[in-house]
Amino acid sequence: MGKNGNFLKKVGLALLSVLIVASTIFQTTIVKAATSYGSQFLNTVELLDKDGVPQTNFGYYDNMDVHYTWSIPNSTDVKAGDTMDFVLPSQLALATDLAFDVKDNKGQVVGTATVKRATNQVTLVFSDYVEKHSDIKGDLDFWTTFNQKIITGNETINLEFPLEYGTTGIDVGIGEKTPVSPTETLFKYGWVDANNPSLIHWVVRVNYAKANVPSAVFMDTIGAKQTLNFDSIKAFHGTYSADRVFTAGTPISSTNFSETSDGFRVVLGTLTDSVQISYTTTATDGGKSTQYDNTAKLMGIDFITKQTSTWTPASGGGGDADGTTGSVTLTKEDAKTKATLTGAEFKLVDSKGTILRENIATDANGQLSIADLKFDTYQLIETKAPLGYKLNSTPVEFTIGENNKAITVTKENTLNTGSVELTKLDATTKATLAGATFELQDKDGNTLQTGLTTDGNGVLTVTDLVPGTYQFVETNAPIGYEIDTSPVIFEIVASETDQPVKVTKENTPETPTPPIPVPPVPNEPTIPPAKPEVPVTPNKPEPSKESPKSTEPSTTIKLPKTGDTPLVNGWGILLVAISAGGLIALRRK
Repeated sequence: MGKNGNFLKKVGLALLSVLIVASTIFQTTIVKAATSYGSQFLNTVELLDKDGVPQTNFGYYDNMDVHYTWSIPNSTDVKAGDTMDFVLPSQLALATDLAFDVKDNKGQVVGTATVKRATNQVTLVFSDYVEKHSDIKGDLDFWTTFNQKIITGNETINLEFPLEYGTTGIDVGIGEKTPVSPTETLFKYGWVDANNPSLIHWVVRVNYAKANVPSAVFMDTIGAKQTLNFDSIKAFHGTYSADRVFTAGTPISSTNFSETSDGFRVVLGTLTDSVQISYTTTATDGGKSTQYDNTAKLMGIDFITKQTSTWTPASGGGGDADGTTGSVTLTKEDAKTKATLTGAEFKLVDSKGTILRENIATDANGQLSIADLKFDTYQLIETKAPLGYKLNSTPVEFTIGENNKAITVTKENTLNTGSVELTKLDATTKATLAGATFELQDKDGNTLQTGLTTDGNGVLTVTDLVPGTYQFVETNAPIGYEIDTSPVIFEIVASETDQPVKVTKENTPETPTPPIPVPPVPNEPTIPPAKPEVPVTPNKPEPSKESPKSTEPSTTIKLPKTGDTPLVNGWGILLVAISAGGLIALRRK
């Protein structure tokens, strides 16, 4: 059991590890590899002299500017990180490795160029500028000299330059490699360090002619944008070969070196042989200048002062570019009032469906603006409506092009509508009442709807009401109730339209009007007889064997007839009473 348990645990851990690795792989964002466009964007190439004039003939030691023009077709979807790569001809030499930004006229970086001195490889890495601009075109410049390891001089060579999808050849005439003049007493040259463009090397060839110069003094003036590295100064006596190679001999003591306000000096004493002086300066502009200069002077007793100004070979490179963009301005409006609306949010989508920007909100003026749009067809899609308004997600499509660089569009929204529910009630019992009729008015009393009647449940409902203040006014009361024309005021609030506003209206039952009493018309009275009838005295009855009856006289009462007045009836009763009384009195006697 223990072995099986350990085995299952190991299997479980292994499966968990596989799941974690798989999850990591699938969740990793896939990054698009950069595309190299080679030389296909290169349009033209030419060689310029130091004055910027195109030339096809140069001296052996001349500097040349390799000048390219380039452009990106609008149909090519270049992305940030994509590159343009090509190699300069091997017959040309660079003074140093290069790195520089290619910028537009606003200082925005279009790309960064690097050039390797060892291989003449040029690489331009594009920034996201290419994703936001169209009609992009520019220039590239690289200062070179002839590669003296290959070029011997006094010849014509064909330089094959990469261009578009192939190469183009330029025939270049090269002058003779001139020897050093045997009477030369001062010559100076310099170059930018191959690995550090801020470091400049200088070499002075002194007294190649081996003239006699008593009390010789060498003076050097440092040019602009440089500082002297005093500790780098070295000087040697020696000899030069015909092909300018120096063989160093006795060093000159550093005690003979001294700084001046603008350079340094070297005391040489009586000079009868050749001397080589070398030193370095540091460019204060970081090596951004194309050339740097220095001035050297050799003085002595009975010696004509010799002065020479020297520039480093043009080195470095540069470039510029420019592109065209468009822009769009959207204004958000109320569909009815045309008032501008703040707080609406949109996303921007290009023709490929790629979301370029999100959460772009209209400002206090109801507007949003997007610049730096390259030529394309776009859509602005509303993702959030202004407060109190219905979302309108229908895309607003527009096209940026050569003739449509500044687009203005509008987008309308409709207010959220609400509803109201009125319930009609009996004021006392609170029973609902059907059949009450109302009209709907705005806050100023203007009639909006009429004939609104409560249903069998005593309710009427009105929908599609824009936010605002309204009132119901009763125009007909339910049957049996008093009308109440006092308005029922209510408000539709923009942010509270999801539920109906509920109001009530009570009515009081009508009070019945009692009938007005009508007095009755009396009938004619009945006239009684003039004298009452005299009652007959009965005979004395014989004794009877039957049980004796009451000796009380029988009294006959005449009931009043319908229509008799109370007075007549009273007289009749009085007469009957008198008669009965008389009979009783007689019998007692």
